[in-house]
Amino acid sequence: MKRVTFNELSQFMMNSLTAVQMTTENAQTMIDVFMSATKRGVGHHDIYDFPARLDTLLKGKVTVNPAFKKLAEFGCMESWDGDNGLGELVNSFIMDRAITLAQTNGIGFCTARNSNHFLAGAPYVIQAAQAGCIGLVMAKGAANMGVPGSASNVIGHSPMAFGFPTNEDWPVMMDICLAYASIGQLNQRAKEGQPIPSWWGVGPDGESTSDPAVLLKGIRHPIGEHKGFGLALLSELLTGVLSSGLILNQNEDENGLRNITSHTALAIKADALMDRQTFLDRSSSMIERIKGLSPDIHIPGSHSYQEKMILEKTQSIEISEELFNRINEKAGVLAINGLQP
Repeated sequence: MKRVTFNELSQFMMNSLTAVQMTTENAQTMIDVFMSATKRGVGHHDIYDFPARLDTLLKGKVTVNPAFKKLAEFGCMESWDGDNGLGELVNSFIMDRAITLAQTNGIGFCTARNSNHFLAGAPYVIQAAQAGCIGLVMAKGAANMGVPGSASNVIGHSPMAFGFPTNEDWPVMMDICLAYASIGQLNQRAKEGQPIPSWWGVGPDGESTSDPAVLLKGIRHPIGEHKGFGLALLSELLTGVLSSGLILNQNEDENGLRNITSHTALAIKADALMDRQTFLDRSSSMIERIKGLSPDIHIPGSHSYQEKMILEKTQSIEISEELFNRINEKAGVLAINGLQP
């Protein structure tokens, strides 16, 4: 493992992104999202994904500085085209729009088609909570999840997250997908040789498996079987359908749209129906009552905050030798300074 400071990582990200002609403003948005995700300390959907983002930029697979285009609006609702931008830029933009709409209307709903993977949902709902809003984000991607008994993957695993402020220094926040594990988590388990519960899905032969590598080639099942599938269907409606993007396994629409990823952000003004402190007191009371009924229950967001506090004490993080080398490899390609040994 290699210990690197947050400043070193931030500087590398800024240098590498501007080296591919990304504006300083967009680069800073990327840094903010990646650092927010990395400080959760979960080891996936964070800085480990950054070299892959550079690859997509270097290969011209995404628009470096997307020009977002408004497709429709009505009251507190908007839909946008993401111009094939990086998901971190698209989702930061639509959450900002949702927050702005919520400040005027109480609720803001903003969706975008023609986007890409948005990393983790946590940074965007934290963005909402810090603005005094209840935040919800969800994403639509390729059909990579089925249901028990299905012969193929039929729907996306629907990454989603929600968050809201309390009187604590951290927002309550949950970041999940509707499969038992994300593709990133399965890849990590496969790499580490960790088995998985057999009910997470089936392999290509239709048989249950405890091997994550086999499941990656097969059909993942939704949490709660038909209940998880129902929620995934709702997510598909609120993202793919309402964004005017591609639906389910659609490869191209009548407009020639090919990018399958859509995102939706929802912000609710927390002090719309009561003053801010009353809301904070009541949301905090809800959490305290849960703790009072069962002190051992884990409150979503508390562990991420604890990890963040530990990391911020040293303003650094340990990364694998593999990531360290990949970062320095990209630095060489871009002719910029890498990380110091």
